[in-house]
Amino acid sequence: MAKRKNILLILSDQQRMDTVGAYGMNDICKTPNIDQLAAEGMKFNNAYTPSAICAPARASVMTGLYPHKHGVIDNFTNIKEGTPLLGECMRDAGYYCGYAGKWHVTPNKTPEECGFHDGKPFMGYGFPGSQVFPSLIFNQPPDNEPNYYELYLKENGFENIDVSNGFQGNNPALQIQEMYCKHEGPVESTIEYFVAHETNRLIDIAKEEDKPFFIWANFWGPHSPSIVPEPYYSMYNPDDIPEHPSYCDDLLDKPYGYYLSEKMWGLGDYGWKGFQQIAARYYGHCTMIDDMVGMMVQKLKDEGLYDDTIIIYSCDHGDCLGAHKLIEKGAFTFDEIYHIPMVVKGAGTEDNDSFVYLHELMPTLLDIAGVETPAPVDGESILPLMTGEKKDNGHTEVFCEYHNHFYIGRQRMVRDLDYQLTFNESERGELYDLKKDPYQLKNVCYDPAYADVKKEYMNKLSKYLRETEDPAGTWFHRIKEFY
Repeated sequence: MAKRKNILLILSDQQRMDTVGAYGMNDICKTPNIDQLAAEGMKFNNAYTPSAICAPARASVMTGLYPHKHGVIDNFTNIKEGTPLLGECMRDAGYYCGYAGKWHVTPNKTPEECGFHDGKPFMGYGFPGSQVFPSLIFNQPPDNEPNYYELYLKENGFENIDVSNGFQGNNPALQIQEMYCKHEGPVESTIEYFVAHETNRLIDIAKEEDKPFFIWANFWGPHSPSIVPEPYYSMYNPDDIPEHPSYCDDLLDKPYGYYLSEKMWGLGDYGWKGFQQIAARYYGHCTMIDDMVGMMVQKLKDEGLYDDTIIIYSCDHGDCLGAHKLIEKGAFTFDEIYHIPMVVKGAGTEDNDSFVYLHELMPTLLDIAGVETPAPVDGESILPLMTGEKKDNGHTEVFCEYHNHFYIGRQRMVRDLDYQLTFNESERGELYDLKKDPYQLKNVCYDPAYADVKKEYMNKLSKYLRETEDPAGTWFHRIKEFY
């Protein structure tokens, strides 16, 4: 039997697809190490997250299911008991399973309870810099003790590391989170370096055990607050970052919740100049993460494991970062947060244009391990697309969902290369002509000229709601003729 491939799955948090240089969408932000993985391997050009919220998306990686099936519909709910989990399946297949960095999959189970042999858990939202950096306002520390990042700092002589230059919006009701800060310490004292350091520690353990490994490395960035040291903090000139084509959106033809979300962050008074400042540090954060990817790649090469390891780089979702005047993610289905990077080294060398999902990584990794999924999942293994054995998976569109983040407001979206329809349960619908309007500025959902298109995509959405047994389908089918 041929030796099974090792798997290193690297997931960043809230990273826009256009910040990965290999996609050729941005000539400012530099990611040479990820670009090299794409050059040696391949990338998916149409990868989508099933939900642009952290925990639902990560739980989908763990289960291969849509959030409404696995139960994690926001950042606080749990995976349903009895759901087969990726970590358990890989462990049972004889893999050494290690996890590093952010967890945020399900609050009721630690990584070890999900099948991982080793890892230092950060339960809850689990931001390790909270209550460690004295000047940091953002305060969502790990629910468990100890804080392993804090221990790492103490063990390596990095006590009393702090942040400065914190930038946040001017909404007096939301003075609880910075958009970015300057990390006043060396790179080796950052959260990102800690994640790469932990990943390399797990690689050592796997090599000692002489087992194929599955290691899941999870960065907290470039999710705000982007806490970056020099040279990354000043690496990009804010004035060089052009205004996003949809920053001009007045949101008048969008659901009212979009307007409220924009007001909540309190960034409007700063104008595009404010977003340039945020984006410059966000870009620096992306480049720092890329350097940490290079550190992990070098470790694999030094240990003679690189050629036997499939490396997948992706993220849970993107960030508006000024698109439609919005920041982060939430109850909006714009491409900037649903369309994600997915780069694969070690399987094949031909890029693929098929629509694929983040949660299809679960059956894919089991396929690499040579085992079948223990229960039906939403989607299928995309390994044949990675290797080039198949050119097309037959998916003509994607179906995505949102339940709850800052407010409850279920959304369902169906999208192909031509149009996107979004069903907002108690708000107006959205329909975008993507060929004419790629930045989703003009909502044509109630334009009589698009009545036939709307009907066609309402029927597509109906099909997905029925096939996935989505509870949102009950209300949709009762009111769809009036929507």
